[in-house]
Amino acid sequence: MRRMHWAVYLWPGLPQLSGRGSWSALVVAIGAAALLNVALLGTFVWTELLSPDLRILYWLFLLLAWSVSATLSGWLRQRERSLAGSETNETVFSEAVDYYLQGNWFEAERALSRLLRKNRRDVESRLMLATLLRHTGRIEEAARQLDVLVRLEEAQTWEQEIRHEAELLERVRAGEETNGDDEGIERKTEPPAEMMNAA
Repeated sequence: MRRMHWAVYLWPGLPQLSGRGSWSALVVAIGAAALLNVALLGTFVWTELLSPDLRILYWLFLLLAWSVSATLSGWLRQRERSLAGSETNETVFSEAVDYYLQGNWFEAERALSRLLRKNRRDVESRLMLATLLRHTGRIEEAARQLDVLVRLEEAQTWEQEIRHEAELLERVRAGEETNGDDEGIERKTEPPAEMMNAA
């Protein structure tokens, strides 16, 4: 999403017009121009057009409407930006899954770390990171990730997957998992199906 200069927010309808090309924003921007022109003409050119009391009320109304419009435009733009950020998070998670399935551990870990820097409570990313760390032999780091997960309230829906990952981690610690077991290798290289669906 393109960043706009702060001055764009000062004209009603202009942020939506320049950002999305909205027709309703064009109507609002033209309406704001017409109201401002009436106020300027009534104050400086045709002073008999508006009485002094009406002129003051008109300017107060105009300032109030203008500030409400600018605030609303800023809020809407911030909301759009946060929604675009969540789409980006889904894209990054999808990339992490792709890297993981390709065996590109470094890039997968980088993508997951980026997501966790944005949101430390991202359960799916942390669980996948724990799986990746176990798969690459970094057992203690994987265990730390699982310790964080079990303390997160959001992780309740992933309880079964977290428990399964903890069991696999314990097997590795106990030396029960063998490298020649094809089924074990296949299971380790694929993230849980729920993660694939989340991507």
